[in-house]
Amino acid sequence: MGEVRIRRAKREDAAAMAAIYNQAVAGSTATFDTLAEGPEDREVWLNDHTAPQHPVLVAERDGRVIGWASLSRYSTRCAYDATVEASTYIDENETGRGLGTMLTEALLEAGRAGGVHAVITRICTENVVSLAMVRKLGFFEVGIMREVGMKFGRTLDVMWMEKLL
Repeated sequence: MGEVRIRRAKREDAAAMAAIYNQAVAGSTATFDTLAEGPEDREVWLNDHTAPQHPVLVAERDGRVIGWASLSRYSTRCAYDATVEASTYIDENETGRGLGTMLTEALLEAGRAGGVHAVITRICTENVVSLAMVRKLGFFEVGIMREVGMKFGRTLDVMWMEKLL
């Protein structure tokens, strides 16, 4: 296996990013989306991530995108401009190798450079791997919203986590 390289996402990455996201849509509670998206959906989404505080990074190995992470607008109210929401998605064939941590660390550095102050993330409480990862990176628990999601015929709780940069 080749070395993992982390870089800014490009429009050409949209199809690979959508494919990775769709793995989570179809098979996990990493996202509460229930409908798959196409590359064009991810392209539109990328166009909304041009501000310095909203970077999108991809991890690639041997020229293939194997994961991505983003900081997205938390709220349209201008007082929240330095607050963002973090997301990280890894190809299901690449999990368990520390890639999520590596990608999220790079994302937090990009956010810091872009003027981000507070990073929040929402994680389904059954996603213990992601919860452990963000705790390791210095995120702390803000609270739990009970039974706010419904996926795979189950009601799900969501943990709010935060990190101040």
